[in-house]
Parts: sequence; structure tokens; C-alpha cells
Amino acid sequence: MPRIPPWLFRRANRRSPNLAALLPACRNLQSAVNELRWLQEHVNGTTRTNKEDLLARLCRKRGQGYPLQYILGSQPFGPLDIKCRPGVLIPRPETEAYTYHLADLIKAGGLRVDASDQGLGIVDFCTGTGCIPLLLYSLLSRRFDRLEVLGVDVSSQAVSLSRANIAHNARLGHLSDMRPNHTISILQADIFQDQVIDKLRERTWDVMVSNPPYISRRAWRYGGGQIGHSVRKYEPSLALVPGDDIFVPAHWEHEDVFYARLLDIAYRLKPKAMLLEIGDEMQAVRVISRFSQHKLSMDSHIVIWRDWPDLTPGHDEGFSLETTTVDGRSQTVLAKGSGNIRSIFVTLGS
Repeated sequence: MPRIPPWLFRRANRRSPNLAALLPACRNLQSAVNELRWLQEHVNGTTRTNKEDLLARLCRKRGQGYPLQYILGSQPFGPLDIKCRPGVLIPRPETEAYTYHLADLIKAGGLRVDASDQGLGIVDFCTGTGCIPLLLYSLLSRRFDRLEVLGVDVSSQAVSLSRANIAHNARLGHLSDMRPNHTISILQADIFQDQVIDKLRERTWDVMVSNPPYISRRAWRYGGGQIGHSVRKYEPSLALVPGDDIFVPAHWEHEDVFYARLLDIAYRLKPKAMLLEIGDEMQAVRVISRFSQHKLSMDSHIVIWRDWPDLTPGHDEGFSLETTTVDGRSQTVLAKGSGNIRSIFVTLGS
């Protein structure tokens, strides 16, 4: 990362020492101005008497890389206000983008969801703050007469926060049509336990979503790729790096182990569509290669979504991704949108 020039610090400091304190995290003056405004609004909303000292302390803390969302306590996510706390992964704008795109596909009727009873079931594994199921519920509640949305996470901190986010956004009026036949709930469970999945098989899940841990142990320890120092220092490894105690099947990498499990879960739950967030292009190639050998791959179709799946690819962004199956066959997968490769979308046969 390039150094911030001294003249920029001097320029910021002339306007406000707090602005200069924010520069190391914000990297440019306009971002620092925006964050200072948000921090001022946050401090003004507190009951503290010495608000100037509090603001200066929070600006220094933010300048050292502490996440803004943990300081402010929330993050906008579509029309929602998602509470954020240390110990639970912060929602990302790229996650918001693909969640919107998925909702648009569902509303357009492109997932073979049975329209005869206007019912839809969505399950989100590794749900964190609950941002994905909450946004899907918010966007789809008026489209379906019956809607069941479930978030699943092993972390008690995440489960507590996601349930708080349901109540918080309901109070704010962001979750319309909270009717008896519309449910959104959170389950604390370990998806590597077969009895958990057996219980879920008692219900119908049309769509399965997951933003699982997918960072390698090496990247977490030493950095690299799309994971920054602030993320490694302040956000929970549980949400980003698969645990050392998880069994890794043959031919799978440790950082990909959740995908091996999620493919098995999808085979048992039999959703019509599955959306999995991934870390980068290399991981996408590995997962698609393993998927091609999985029994789930029969009568299925895979598309890669970039960060912004609604946008047209840039001139240097290909429209497809070349992969190789385990048995050495070449495979071309459509890459949709603009930005970094972000997720794998699969429509599944009946």
C-alpha cells in the first residue's frame, strides 16, 4: 500500500487534527471527511459530557485501523440497519450486491420456484450478522404468500446479534408484512453435524446461500490476497478461516473444506439454487473442479458472479472462466458482472 504523502497530512491537519488522525485508515481526504462526519454524528448522539475528547479518541482508534462499523455499531445493508459488534464479521458491499441480484432472479421467476402455492424457503449457512437472510426477507416478503427464511451459525455471538438485528429492523419498520405465514429465524448449529442437516430436511428449501469461512491459514497469519491487516487484527477468524479440527476430505484444500460440506448439504436438502461466496479466482477454479465430480452436478448449471453482478464487465474482465475438471477435461464457466470474482451461483436439477 502506498504511503500517504506528508503534504496531505498537513492539509488535513489544517482543517482538523481529527481529519489527519483518520487519514491512515481512510487513505484520502474525502473518505476522511465522510468518516469524520459520521463519527461526529455518533458522538453527538451519546450522553457523554466531554464529546470533543471522545471524538478525538475515536478518530485515533479508527486511524489505527479499527473498523468504523464496530465504532458506530452498525452498517447500512440495502434498506436495513445491521448492528455490528466485535466478534462477528462486518457485512460487505459486495455481499449486499449479490444478495440483491439473487432476490431479483427469484422475483423474476428464473429459479423454477413453485408458483402454485406462492411459497419459498431460503436457508443461509454461516449467517453472521444475519444480513443476507434479513435482506432477502425484506426484498421478497411481498412477492410470496408463504416465506420461510432461516439463518444458521455455530457462533453464539453471531446468533445473538443476528436475532437482535431481526428485532431491530422490525422496530424500524424495515421488515414489512410480518405475517404468520412469513417467518425469519436464526438457528445456532454446527453444519458439520449430520443430525442438524437431517432436521432441516423436514422442511423444503428452495434456495441455499452461504458466505462460509474460506481464507487460508497462511493468508490469515501473514496477509496477502484480498484480506487486509485490519481484518486480520480486528475481525473474527472463526468467520473467515476454517477450524483446524475440521476433517478435510481427499483432494480438497483446507481453506475449501466448507464448500465440500456445503455441496453434500445441498445434495441432501435439494434446493433449486445455491449461491456460495468465494475468496478469489483460484478458489473458484478449485471448487468448480471438485463440483464437477460431485453427484450434485448432475443436471446443474454454474455461473460465476463478480463483485457487482448487475454491471457490464470492464474491458479487462473476461466473460468466462476456464477451469479443468478433476479428470483433466476443460470447462468454460460464464463470468457475470464486474469486479473481482466473488461467488458461485448454481441452479440444480430436481
